[in-house]
Amino acid sequence: MDPWVAAGIVAGAASGSFLVEEEVRGLFQGHRSGVADALERVGWWYGTPLFTVPASLLTLAGGALFDDDDVRDTGLLMSGVLLSVLFVQQPVRIAVGRARPSAGEGHLSFEPFTFDNSRASFISGHTWSAFGISNVVARQVDRPWASVGLYSLATITALSRLYADQHWLTDVVLGAVAGYAIGTALWHEQQDTDDGNMVAGVDAAPVRHWLVVRFRI
Repeated sequence: MDPWVAAGIVAGAASGSFLVEEEVRGLFQGHRSGVADALERVGWWYGTPLFTVPASLLTLAGGALFDDDDVRDTGLLMSGVLLSVLFVQQPVRIAVGRARPSAGEGHLSFEPFTFDNSRASFISGHTWSAFGISNVVARQVDRPWASVGLYSLATITALSRLYADQHWLTDVVLGAVAGYAIGTALWHEQQDTDDGNMVAGVDAAPVRHWLVVRFRI
């Protein structure tokens, strides 16, 4: 897809989400059930560092232990996604300082450069991690059943953050886009590295046994 077309689609989705997110919040908060509560827990766990960090490290260790390059690369790709959350998503949420829905201040409440967790709504880290990891693992496994299962879990994670009243619709939409985009970029970089193709730029990507930051000219 042309980058400008993709950017336009993302901008349109973000704008549309921003306009309706108060109504969407009301919809989610007005429909509670035991099943929804259980799915919220599934989504929370799939996107939390308490699961994603051990999962990526165990995958990486398993690949190294059994000398399996594909498994090791999968672990490195998962780690790359999590590093993007640490070094990009976390600073962004601090800089933006958007109030969480549960704070009761509305979706237009911003207090930039604050470390208060009640103002850590933008962008959803759970959603970013879930879609990024689902993307790279689905590409590595390359089976329809895996893609369906992994993206279903990522979608449940995104919806769970709305249901838990922790993020606005725009936060999860852009979190999903960011996670998917970074996962895709890391995966393509890994493929280019394996094929010996190098292009100009700066990136963090898995290269065999290590995750490295490279400056290429």
